Amino acid sequence: MIPHVISGNTISAFVGGDLKTIDSSHPNFDIIKRRLRENGDLGEDLFDLAAALRKHLLYEDELIRVGYEGLTYNDEPLHNYLTLRIIDLLKRGQPATPWINFLKRLQLNPEPVIKNDLFEWLEKAGMPITPDGYFLAYKKVDPDYLSFHDRKTLNHVGSTIFLPRKECDADRFRTCSAGLHFCSWDYLPVYVGTEGHVLVLKINPADVVAFPQEGSSKGRACRYTIVDEVPHEEAQHAFPQPVYSTFYDDENDAFDEAWAAQHPAPTTGIFGKLKAWTKRLLN
Repeated sequence: MIPHVISGNTISAFVGGDLKTIDSSHPNFDIIKRRLRENGDLGEDLFDLAAALRKHLLYEDELIRVGYEGLTYNDEPLHNYLTLRIIDLLKRGQPATPWINFLKRLQLNPEPVIKNDLFEWLEKAGMPITPDGYFLAYKKVDPDYLSFHDRKTLNHVGSTIFLPRKECDADRFRTCSAGLHFCSWDYLPVYVGTEGHVLVLKINPADVVAFPQEGSSKGRACRYTIVDEVPHEEAQHAFPQPVYSTFYDDENDAFDEAWAAQHPAPTTGIFGKLKAWTKRLLN
């Protein structure tokens, strides 16, 4: 009989003169536990985690193989935030089909940076993945459903808008440039336009052209499909109205402290600059 101790999710056993200890995360945990209870043979290979991982696949199809050690696409290893998420989901027995489908589409994108970083950026921006591996984003258009950028492109639910990729700017450090723009829900108030419509876009990750490295949650694609429109009453935050106010008393040209106490103006950013410019002009 092999000297051993089974305590909850931990097994310790003397094998080949050495003490081996594993927990329930080990792929062979159940096999070792059963064999110890049956007085069965235990070879060192059963405790060898690397050997065990090579024998256990979490997922496999014609392009993707996922094991405890990692993920391969077309037999090439991939390691990034998305692949770690897929492995974690499969380890926990959770469905990972949307993320796997997203990965397959993403690998068709010609830009290495996008293939490596897009999923994490979308997650931080709150743009969800669809079961078929696309993602959803938003876009503001004017009251006539025309793009604010060119005032010509008509955006209606059900239509697909396309721009040749070579005509889109792939420089991620230029946030306002050529391409079909999309953004997150929280970015909508920053987007140009104080009236119009908010549309829901479905975008293939292969069609993303550029997105900023950090900060802004607005990106560019060469193609998107408009799948829905946000009801007007639910999209009001996307259309902030300009606030017109008087910072100064008409008689003595002094700043109205009572008004300021009730309507504090930012001291930094563009509104703070506007206040400073106004004061300088009136003095």
